[in-house]
Amino acid sequence: LMQAIKQATMPTDSPLLQLDPDMSARDAQLVSTQKGRKLRCLGDLLVLSDSQLKSVFGPLHADPSTVERWCEGTRALPLLDVSVTPGFTMDGGSSKPQKPTSLNGLEPLTQYSITITLSHAPYKTLFKAPRMIKEVGQAYTPRFGKVQYEGWWAVLAQDTELLAVKRISMQGKSESTGVWANNGEVRVEGSKNAKKAESRTAKLMFITPETQGAYVLKLLVMSDAYLGLDQEYDVNITVGENQMTLSADASVISKEKLAEYQ
Repeated sequence: LMQAIKQATMPTDSPLLQLDPDMSARDAQLVSTQKGRKLRCLGDLLVLSDSQLKSVFGPLHADPSTVERWCEGTRALPLLDVSVTPGFTMDGGSSKPQKPTSLNGLEPLTQYSITITLSHAPYKTLFKAPRMIKEVGQAYTPRFGKVQYEGWWAVLAQDTELLAVKRISMQGKSESTGVWANNGEVRVEGSKNAKKAESRTAKLMFITPETQGAYVLKLLVMSDAYLGLDQEYDVNITVGENQMTLSADASVISKEKLAEYQ
């Protein structure tokens, strides 16, 4: 609902209408149903090169300035990278937090955490940013009357049970230390002279199941400003005896899911 409000559209409308206030429902339908192209989701447009974008929009509109606006609107949307690594826990009877090397062989009924890192993948583009984008973390909401900011809800669940939820704001500048904490748990990482902060990091806490075995947790990363850019990943854990190996340095997100989004 918040996505639809900020974009001044209905939840059932095409996400392509976010690209330009003058884009019609028919324009959006023509883009998504072009012969020879399969646009499964809005993310398919975000990974195209400048020339590929022009080849998508160009045949549908004779006015070059309109095609330019559609391309600029596409580049204004965030190409979000998501990574997940094991966080700290208080298991093992230690008074100090311990960081497991994987999400394998976890203790039953024990509190663990995962670290979620969101970052904007850089675009290689010659298109200019829309004039309405004036500050770090501002969302592209051309139909909304006030400035809005980009945020994401990180939701961790197991089947129908909600384990953890946290909102991650992409607004804010990093300090000279390179790390700024706006609530003690959500961090902004980057450099003082960076044009925009490189990433946001948050921690999600969860309690492991009582029964030993392998489990698949669902991580949902949901935008509060954009339609059609939500992402879903599998986070695999095992409780009890080791059944698989996951490096703490590697993302525990399903590589197939990541490849599907990209």
